[in-house]
Amino acid sequence: MGFEMPQVPRGSGEHPIALVVVTANNLAASSTFYSKLFGWQVQPFSAELAGAIAPGGPPAALRSNVPAGFPGMVPYIGVRDVDAMLARVVAAGGTIERAAWTLPGVGKLARFKDPMGTIYGLTDAQPPGGFPHVPMPLGPNPKPPAGAICSIEMHAADETAVPRFFGELFGWGTIATMPQYIAFDPGAGVGGVFQSHTPSLPALPYIFATDVEAKIAEIESAGGKRVGQPMQMPGFGCFGYFQDPSGTSMGLIGP
Repeated sequence: MGFEMPQVPRGSGEHPIALVVVTANNLAASSTFYSKLFGWQVQPFSAELAGAIAPGGPPAALRSNVPAGFPGMVPYIGVRDVDAMLARVVAAGGTIERAAWTLPGVGKLARFKDPMGTIYGLTDAQPPGGFPHVPMPLGPNPKPPAGAICSIEMHAADETAVPRFFGELFGWGTIATMPQYIAFDPGAGVGGVFQSHTPSLPALPYIFATDVEAKIAEIESAGGKRVGQPMQMPGFGCFGYFQDPSGTSMGLIGP
């Protein structure tokens, strides 16, 4: 019998994941890697930053000169007013990790830690039409294009506090699924899960692949590294994990 994913309550759609910033300390190698293997359109912004458009999901950025111990990925949540939301985050028990700054051509951004210590970002940069809702590509749900950023996984040590924090501040819908997992749906764009079991991997983006095992073989040939073996859950999906040429941990989801 296959695993059945509980239906995640759909969030308000007002605060989607509008950007994911991936650590790429070997920026040139990572840029080539994601372009070649996943069809990302990568455009250098500076010596330390490149923008990337995947075949689906939120836009991404590849960032170099990231200090040791910093998460391999930071998701930025879309808001209308970065400063106002940052104040609300602090009032709700979060802390400022980096005060608001402006990135020319992008908009205003900031970073915060939630009450459990996981880093997120805020950005007022969103497309005029918003982000279409993307159900998690598991079970019978629709599947995005190969190479799309299709889900994220975030560490949350307190399984009681995290639904309240993200529900009250950002209007995200949440539901407990398997032990130590809480699924979330912002209501627009991609969703994901909170996990409470691996604090050493606080943030993990997933890319959709039509054949996870074949894609991992390609990844190894292109300078990446397999992490464990793909895990097939009948009727649910297939999960695989790898490190890119910069050593950043990433995930794959496939049918």
